[in-house]
Amino acid sequence: MEKRPTYKELQRQLEEARAQLKETEKLKDAFLANMSHEIRTPMNAIVGASELLRDDSLSKQDRNEFTKILTSSSKELLDLFNRILELSQLESGALEYNESEIEVHDLLINLYSAYTQKISMSGKNLVLNYTEDLRENKIFTDHKKLNKVLSYLLDNAIKFTNAGEIDFGCAIQDRHNILFYVKDTGPGISDQEQAKIFKKFTQVDNSYTREHSGAGLGLSISKEIVEFLGGKLYIDSSLGDGSIFYFTIPFKFSESNVVLKEKIEAILKQNINEIYSSSNTRKNIAI
Repeated sequence: MEKRPTYKELQRQLEEARAQLKETEKLKDAFLANMSHEIRTPMNAIVGASELLRDDSLSKQDRNEFTKILTSSSKELLDLFNRILELSQLESGALEYNESEIEVHDLLINLYSAYTQKISMSGKNLVLNYTEDLRENKIFTDHKKLNKVLSYLLDNAIKFTNAGEIDFGCAIQDRHNILFYVKDTGPGISDQEQAKIFKKFTQVDNSYTREHSGAGLGLSISKEIVEFLGGKLYIDSSLGDGSIFYFTIPFKFSESNVVLKEKIEAILKQNINEIYSSSNTRKNIAI
């Protein structure tokens, strides 16, 4: 005969259900507040610029300026929709894993090139660096998703860092894992806030008057993609000392790659204590 729950057990279950409902309500409110703000802002810019472009008396310079506003606001809106779609795919289990052999060096070079240009356009006084352990070697993973996570983390670093340095790259952690990271000299994040930032639709400052825009999706999507790839995403930060976001994914490579095997053993013998200590490539550019 099935044992019936006691009054105390029922009461505990009810309290847990209430707490869960309260958390869901908070998440819904955060979603509505963020979406309202993040969609309305670029939409207002698009509508306003479109109206002004109808004025035949506009100079060529003004017309070009309003066209730039249209383009940038449209891209901002498209990026938001893409992130929501990506989150939906992750939560529904519809995301597919497409493993291929990739050259990590090429991945980092492409990101370095794209983000030096992005920093230059931002006008910020930043230096971008990259570091790697895997020059001229290949690993197996989902290239598109790995690139996406690093892009989200770099976007986040640039967004919150007004001056100083941003470092990113990879290091061999052990025989089974490779570590990727993005480090910045931004304002840092307190211990209390670190638990929040990986939650969906959440930022350190969720108010309407916050300095930085964003739907609070980049880090939560990054975390879920990393876990989808079989790894974990972490943060090491404190107020005033910048932040480092790093993640590990399984280190898959061809068993026939003798050169890489020897390199792994040589690196591991060095007892690496710092991410940068064994790196064989470091590039930087002052913006």
